[in-house]
Amino acid sequence: MKNFFNEKVVVITGSSMGIGKSLAQLLGSQKAKIVMNARNAEKLADSCLELQALGYNVIACEGDVTLAADCTKLIDAAIRHFGKIDILVNNAGVGMRGAIATITPGVISSIFNVNAIAPILLTQVALPHIKESKGSIIFISSLAGLRGLPFLSIYSAAKMSLTAFAQALRAEHHHDKIHIGLVYVGITQINEGKTAIGSDGKPVLLAHRKEGILTETIDQVAVKIASNISSKKKQTIIGLAGKAFYFLIRYTPGLFEFLLLRSQKRINKLYK
Repeated sequence: MKNFFNEKVVVITGSSMGIGKSLAQLLGSQKAKIVMNARNAEKLADSCLELQALGYNVIACEGDVTLAADCTKLIDAAIRHFGKIDILVNNAGVGMRGAIATITPGVISSIFNVNAIAPILLTQVALPHIKESKGSIIFISSLAGLRGLPFLSIYSAAKMSLTAFAQALRAEHHHDKIHIGLVYVGITQINEGKTAIGSDGKPVLLAHRKEGILTETIDQVAVKIASNISSKKKQTIIGLAGKAFYFLIRYTPGLFEFLLLRSQKRINKLYK
């Protein structure tokens, strides 16, 4: 995998922190040329400087990829600076928590815009360059994109839509020899202070989740995303918990439903 990324130009959305930043650092260490992107200009600049200080070939392009103009700005910046794009990683996303009956229209729009509309808009703009390089377009999804989950309803719906879009894209461009990868991230470490969007649009503090047997670190997730790209896999499900989740919903859906409804009792009181 190491030599695969040498001199490749990689655009990564949502890369000022978390998985996106870890992936940028990993690929930068393997001599890829990285274009980082995020909405928060200050965090993005700090992360970019941090990676540049390590000697990596990295630039930053601040922008909101839910906006078509900012998608064009990001791709133009990559072409202007590096002359090509080999890999697009649609990583930017936002989580949500809340019961369906209480979710406001604004929250529905926000979740879909970031998790579904933005990857579609950016892929459209990047596609001619990816076709030219015969490169990769990667969609970072979630286990919630494999099965609708309670209190994650809109997030699940948005992430599921990425699967349909990626499948259609793969079929339409079969003869262009480009790689379309879907990565379903499993149970992952959550740092203290991380938030999601509540049903009323206000931030919801997520419980701190430490590394464990069933919990992947952010760096472990980045390694597996890189492996998906270098091996040109159609689908990667990350982690032991993720693989168990996939097995249950595919082969024993009745058992999965039973376990899901039992666990739901523990969280009902949080989001009613």
